[in-house]
Amino acid sequence: MWQSVLDAYRERIVEAGRQPLFLLLLGLIGSFLFIRFSVRMIRRGTSWWPGNVTPGGLHIHHVVFGQALMLVCGVGAFTIRGEGGVPREVMATGFGIGCGLVLDEFALVLHLEDVYWSEQGRKSVDAVIIAVAMIGLLLFGALPLGGFSGHLTAGQLALAALVLLLVVVSLFKGKIFTGLLGVMVWPLALVGAVRLARPRSPWARWRYRSRPKRMARAERRDARIHQRLEGVKLSFYNVLAGAPDVVTGRQPEPVAAPEPAAPYVPEPAAPPAPGPVPAWRGRCVAFAEWYLRIAALLNLVTGLIAPFRNRVHRADTGEFFTPVLMTAGFTAALFAGLLALMLRRRKRAAWIVATTVVAGYTALIALALAVAPEDRSHPFNWGSAALTTAVLAALLLGRPACRVRGERGNLVLGLGVLLAGGAAVTAIGAALVRLGYAGAAPGWRDSAVYVLFRLVTLSGVVEYSDLDVPGWVALTVNVLGAALLLLTVRVFFRSPRSRVHLEPEDERRLRVLLERHGARDSLGYFALRRDKSVCWSPSGKAAVLYRVVNGVALASGDPVGDPEAWPQAIARWREEVRDHAWVPAVTGAGERAGIVYRREAGLRALEFGDEAVVETAGFTLAGNSMGPLRQARQRVAEAGYRAVIRRHRDIPPEELTALARLADAWRHGRSERGFSMALGRLADPADGDCLLIECRDEHDRTNALLSFVPWGAHGLSLDLMRRDREADDGLVEFMVAELLTRAAAGELPVTRVSLNFAVFRYVFEYGARIGAGPVLRLSRTVLRFLSRWWQLESPYRANARYQPVWEPRFLLYEKSSELPAIALANALAEGFLTRPRLRRSAGEGRESLARSAQGVPNDPAGS
Repeated sequence: MWQSVLDAYRERIVEAGRQPLFLLLLGLIGSFLFIRFSVRMIRRGTSWWPGNVTPGGLHIHHVVFGQALMLVCGVGAFTIRGEGGVPREVMATGFGIGCGLVLDEFALVLHLEDVYWSEQGRKSVDAVIIAVAMIGLLLFGALPLGGFSGHLTAGQLALAALVLLLVVVSLFKGKIFTGLLGVMVWPLALVGAVRLARPRSPWARWRYRSRPKRMARAERRDARIHQRLEGVKLSFYNVLAGAPDVVTGRQPEPVAAPEPAAPYVPEPAAPPAPGPVPAWRGRCVAFAEWYLRIAALLNLVTGLIAPFRNRVHRADTGEFFTPVLMTAGFTAALFAGLLALMLRRRKRAAWIVATTVVAGYTALIALALAVAPEDRSHPFNWGSAALTTAVLAALLLGRPACRVRGERGNLVLGLGVLLAGGAAVTAIGAALVRLGYAGAAPGWRDSAVYVLFRLVTLSGVVEYSDLDVPGWVALTVNVLGAALLLLTVRVFFRSPRSRVHLEPEDERRLRVLLERHGARDSLGYFALRRDKSVCWSPSGKAAVLYRVVNGVALASGDPVGDPEAWPQAIARWREEVRDHAWVPAVTGAGERAGIVYRREAGLRALEFGDEAVVETAGFTLAGNSMGPLRQARQRVAEAGYRAVIRRHRDIPPEELTALARLADAWRHGRSERGFSMALGRLADPADGDCLLIECRDEHDRTNALLSFVPWGAHGLSLDLMRRDREADDGLVEFMVAELLTRAAAGELPVTRVSLNFAVFRYVFEYGARIGAGPVLRLSRTVLRFLSRWWQLESPYRANARYQPVWEPRFLLYEKSSELPAIALANALAEGFLTRPRLRRSAGEGRESLARSAQGVPNDPAGS
């Protein structure tokens, strides 16, 4: 199909001398789409987009630039002698660009006032569509008024007069599109002239007043057909050119007053809440989704099997064509699979991309069937066309079901990535073609065109030139094109970030809940991180705290508040996740919360670690099992170190701020670690109940810090652990032992202490025992290998010294296929992985705790 379409283009456009007209059409469409996109960006108030052209306060409409461009290019085209060649094609393109700018403000010229964003402004879109349709008909060889061939005869003049009469009658009957297009296709004018007139047309006013039955028939026909088509047309116009402004009130009559009244400014109408989507529309989207899944699977299988792949390629290069996105290639497989995944989440951007691709392919099939008789002779091609049309119809009918909008700026960023990346890949590919060519190196133009065709078709099925490119060059271009395509699509499909972080009122309400129910969960106080978002239950008695990381709505710990209100808070969170197409996940949930999440949100549970909890009542350093800890504590004490234990509220603010800066300095510029068991700030006056332990040497200098957050009235949960790297290695064990010993002796009102979280503690402990299975031993080996870069085994070994009670913690997820994305989001949130960023100023990474204490959310992983 590709080759037949290209051959038809050469025969009917290039060789027929219509290429300037084709370039004029491309310039018109391109300039119209660009200027509509530009004015919509200006309308939205996008700060970085160039605004209106207003030299000296005078607003210059783009119709002025269009008129100037049409004048320059029109006159320039007449001055070119001979065939014209490239200069005439350049002039044609510029003239088309000018036409697009002028026709986009056709309504302004017609009404002589700025009606761009009003209902009258839609006439500009009508003018553009009519112009595009008529130029397209000229490209296909249609001639106005029945056409003229040879010498002008009386019969030709009579036919032209008859067609013109039919056109005028159609226009008087209120059929604008039918009448104007009837100039090029006379059967349309005939149909418009003989059919009933529109009820509000001049013809109906003149002819149907004395014929009430005919007027009633016209009104019924208009209500049955035209008004439905009008609704479809308005929806298409809203997508193409933007919706007009909605005015909810009328400007009042001026009233005489001593002072002029303020001008009336109508308030914008609140958008109506979207109603429920009919189930059949969801099934239409599901049909398109499953088609894309099957297409991805078939592309993958046929791409791996050489005979199938070669047969599909031969079919596409010959007189056959396959259904949309059936190209037997890995790029198409990844693209179709990603589209199917995003359609399953009902993302609007996925619907737009899928509809654009399928509609473009449908138009290409229709073009091939229209211009290539050999393609029409194969029933297989008609089956491919029918299946592709069915997918397009399913997407169009299922549009209301795809409501989830992506991140603001996805379209602009995606287009920027596509254009910049396409230019870079084209330049690199052209250089590789010239470098790897066996004979005389082809020109830059032929090389670039070759690369562009491979990028557009995702394959090498189009033979635009006779270039014999080496296989490694073609493979490199394909890989670069696939990477560019997937990156662009990924940018288009980015989920919206949660911009609403914890507000002061939310924090106040959470603290009230923690006073009543904080003893239930050792991670409850960490809900006060200010880079989290909150979903409240309708009663306000419970809340789910989460953060959006890489498209994953990552909740942490148990819901805060009354367990009886947990289901309502979880339902609100699940609804929020569904509305934004985020991936739901919960990290560090307790067993009770995991049961509620499974029942209310349908999440699955995976035990991925244990929390070490020490009961201070029975803690002692006596006994052989506590020997290593007892010796470490004694060694540090003999070296002159001592522990100073105070509540944050008992520390002078200046000293507490200095300790926070010291903790940041000991971080050595690394990213802040912790999310589910980290508060992310220090020295905040609101955290006065937190407990700080300092380890000071004989010179009274602080060498290590531990900070604990409250766990109910008599519990503590470890938050921050920092020490000077040049100090003794046993300072942390010394401070924890001092805390537990003093609490056991009754010096501190603490009954239980939650220490570090041990990831996959079960694997490390039981994988080393006799009788452990091969899977468990292999898992332990892999985790110990990964512990060289991330602290996986060391927290378990360090916490085991205190003989704690191990409380299991769970990772909750919805689908197994989403576990890699959840693992990546968890690693980003906890600080194990960081996204590459531009170089920051000196000291910026060292102020995270102090800045967070001042109310600035610390978000190293991004949302």
